[in-house]
Amino acid sequence: MEQVNGNDHMDCHRFYIYSNDDFTKKSAGTTRMIYYAKALVDKTTEVYFVSCCKDKFSDNNFDEIEPNIFLLKTDKLVRFNFYYILIFLKRFAQFTETKKKKKSFVFYPSSFIFLEILSLIYLKVFKKYHVFCELNEIRKYTSTYHDPISLKNARYSIKKIIFKITFTSIQPLLYFYDGLICISTSMVKYAKRFNRNTLRIPILTDPDYKISFSENIYHTKGTINIGFSGTIILSKENLESFIKVIARVIEDGYQITFNLCGHAPNGNLNLLQELIQRYDLNDIVKYHGNLNEKEFSTFLHQQDLLVIPRGYTIQNKYGFSTKLSDYLNHQKIILLTDINEQFVITNIS
Repeated sequence: MEQVNGNDHMDCHRFYIYSNDDFTKKSAGTTRMIYYAKALVDKTTEVYFVSCCKDKFSDNNFDEIEPNIFLLKTDKLVRFNFYYILIFLKRFAQFTETKKKKKSFVFYPSSFIFLEILSLIYLKVFKKYHVFCELNEIRKYTSTYHDPISLKNARYSIKKIIFKITFTSIQPLLYFYDGLICISTSMVKYAKRFNRNTLRIPILTDPDYKISFSENIYHTKGTINIGFSGTIILSKENLESFIKVIARVIEDGYQITFNLCGHAPNGNLNLLQELIQRYDLNDIVKYHGNLNEKEFSTFLHQQDLLVIPRGYTIQNKYGFSTKLSDYLNHQKIILLTDINEQFVITNIS
């Protein structure tokens, strides 16, 4: 990203981070991009978060969520419609051009490809703007932690094949970006097949993170409380294996409580409950729901140990768990695995 170094940094510069995703919703990706924004901003640099939408927008439609970091307020997202995406890109470009400031664009990808293709054509090729991509995962591998292809599940299997073919076919688009921002060393090596201008930013934390707590209880007195937060997908997070370990440790007489919180999609909560029943862990493994920010901080603060027990998948090989930044902000002992399932303990207190 050479164009913001040296003397250019002395002039006013705006970064526009855009996506199909809703930046008003808390997610690992949104948190990571806000950390990027905080690292970029200063007296002469601003960052704008813009979700693809049907709305017309001006400065009045943005909230300043942090000093010099602005978030577009909208609830009319566009994901599939070619026409509305083109209208959005035209309005987006017009909005940036009224500012008469140096500008760069950072695309945050999602599972929707229309904006990705059309924005490269319009912003990069036609308008000749500087456009970068935050390459946070290799999307053709994001289905690898789901069920395998089988005739018994034909509908899912067809979707999985289409998914992989689609994201394999659009990978050459990475060549056209001015640069790629990656989350891991493995991802950098992969990305450099398509674009040599690749930067690795593995994990960012917020030294000024303001923590507030409630009086709610998310731990069990007299036991070692182990906490897990994040989207609860059992196969991706290796939770079945970890719960088996918990059951074995309990058999050996140790007093442990395993507390979980976060969104549990696509029947994973039922799978979690089945595991709890199978290993007779009703009083040991406790799911506390999808918590808001204050309750989330309270949850993490009350744990003795925080865990990221991921096993080996192709997705995990190239990715990195962004929940680590949340864990680090709360200054707790962290137990995590690398992709070879070797345990690593991080003590940052």
